[in-house]
Amino acid sequence: MSVQRDHWLEHVDEIIRSRHYTWLPQGLGGEPVDEAMSWLVTDIMHICKRSGVDWEDILQRGQARFQKEEINLLAEISVPQS
Repeated sequence: MSVQRDHWLEHVDEIIRSRHYTWLPQGLGGEPVDEAMSWLVTDIMHICKRSGVDWEDILQRGQARFQKEEINLLAEISVPQS
């Protein structure tokens, strides 16, 4: 399947700047969310390669930040409201 990704970079840039990450799957070629995210990761991997950035390092750092944020969110949810 050929996916049209001509303007994804601009779209992703706008979303990242707005911090409304749930909007990312919207407008990414009309693909299902999991497929759109796969294409987005592919683009990020291309950017890393062209920029000389270690993709595995970025992935590990991202996973660590994600886990920390998830723990913080769970802590906020579990705090009893008075």
